[in-house]
Amino acid sequence: MTQPVLPGQHDKLEYLPLVPLRDVVVFPYTMIPFVVGRKTSLTAVEHALTADKRLFLSTQRDARTDEPKPDEINYVGTVVNSVQSLKLPNGNIKLLVEGVSRGKVLEIREAEGYFITVLEPIDVKPEMTTEMETEMGKAVSLFEKYVKLSPNLPYETMISTIRVSEPGRLTDTIAAHLQVGVEEKQNLLETFDPKERLTLLVEMLE
Repeated sequence: MTQPVLPGQHDKLEYLPLVPLRDVVVFPYTMIPFVVGRKTSLTAVEHALTADKRLFLSTQRDARTDEPKPDEINYVGTVVNSVQSLKLPNGNIKLLVEGVSRGKVLEIREAEGYFITVLEPIDVKPEMTTEMETEMGKAVSLFEKYVKLSPNLPYETMISTIRVSEPGRLTDTIAAHLQVGVEEKQNLLETFDPKERLTLLVEMLE
C-alpha cells in the first residue's frame, strides 16, 4: 500500500516495524497486553526489541485473514513503545505496549520476513476554549455513569480518566475503555481532531 508523500512531510516520517492486530484497536496514552504469534509479526517484534523497542500497530480489516497483505490493513494505527516482553514456551511473545501517538501510513515496505511502515505521526493539539472545557466535563460525567453500569470496568479507571485535562489524552483514554465494536473504535482513531473526537464520544455515551 502506497500513498503519495506530500511536500514538507519528509522531516516527519518514521520507519517502524508493523504488527497487524485482530479485533483490537490500540489508542495513544493507553497500555495493553497481547500475544504475538504470527511469524511475520514475531520477526517484526524481535527487530524492534533489538532496536528502540518501538512498533506500529494497526488493525487488519478482516480478522479472519491469517497473513494480511498491506492493502488489508488500516492505514491509521498507533505508534507504541514495548514496555515488557516475555518469550513463551511455544515461541510466541507476550508484549505489554504503551501507545505514543497516531500514525498515518504512507507506504508499507517488505523487509526480511516482516513489513516496515513509512508513516507520518499525527498529533493535533487543539486550542482550549470554554466550549471545549464544557464538552470535556460532559464527557467525563457521561463516562462516570458508563463505568458504574459496566461491571468489567474498574472504578480506578474512571478516577484516572477524570484527572486528565488534555483533550486528546482524555478522548483516547475514554475511547480505549468503551465496550464497542472494532469499526467504531477505528473510526475514533481515524478522527484526528480531538474536538471532533470529543463530539463523537459524547454522542456514543449519551
